[in-house]
Amino acid sequence: MFAVVKTHTKPHTYNLGWIKGISAAALILATLSIGLWKANQNSTDFTPAKVQSQINQKTASIHWKSIVNYTEYSQEIKLPDSSTVKIYPGAELRYTLPFGNEKRELYLKGKGFFQVTKDKVHPFVVYANGISTTALGTSFTITALEKGKFIKVQLHTGKVWVKNIDSAQKMMHFSKVLLPGSELVYNLKLNKVRVSNSRTEIRQDNRIKELNFTQASLVDVFARLEEHYKVKIKYHADDLKEMSFTGSLKLTTSIDTILEEIAELNKLKQTKTDDGYLISK
Repeated sequence: MFAVVKTHTKPHTYNLGWIKGISAAALILATLSIGLWKANQNSTDFTPAKVQSQINQKTASIHWKSIVNYTEYSQEIKLPDSSTVKIYPGAELRYTLPFGNEKRELYLKGKGFFQVTKDKVHPFVVYANGISTTALGTSFTITALEKGKFIKVQLHTGKVWVKNIDSAQKMMHFSKVLLPGSELVYNLKLNKVRVSNSRTEIRQDNRIKELNFTQASLVDVFARLEEHYKVKIKYHADDLKEMSFTGSLKLTTSIDTILEEIAELNKLKQTKTDDGYLISK
């Protein structure tokens, strides 16, 4: 009986050779799959990181420089191209560094005097309150107060091209080339532009029709106006320090309008008194 039972319970033997072969192949396939997956992951992570790094480097290579004059006196700034800018009290000047790769572009709020180094390849462009002034090598003054009624460009030497660039403010379209001794005044309130020529002398024929000034002190300007209009203009001398005027004053214009424009451009207040006018800060 034991012999019979033993014949039915004898363990089976298997050929393990083909099993080992399949296992080895599966192991190699799994290893290759994991390697390809890791390579793909590394490639996916690397490319965006590289692009992002390039973007960051490009962004980091350009940054804005802003200069604000918080003092009561004008400040002179030397630009990277050796041009100089005098910014008046309360004015702000902004530009990018590096400066002048294609254009030499600046943004002005307030009043600034520009002495531009000649460079025909890189035009010098100043943006101020919706107006651009382009010069190659010249000197000019721009007054564009943030809440002012007037934008003024005065050309001293060379040649500049002045035009409006901000259609959102519904400005009257204009494009003017100014020659030495010229000034452009844009009235934001009336949406009008005026261009006039100014010289150091006062033109005279049968009678004086206009007064012309170039970098004249406001004290001298007020003295001339008092003489012509026969009015008294009072002021404190300290309030007018380093303030000058370049432009033409048509004597057919009322004294109220002239003083309003001068006061507006220089951040002064105009008050009418019993015997004339008071100009103050």
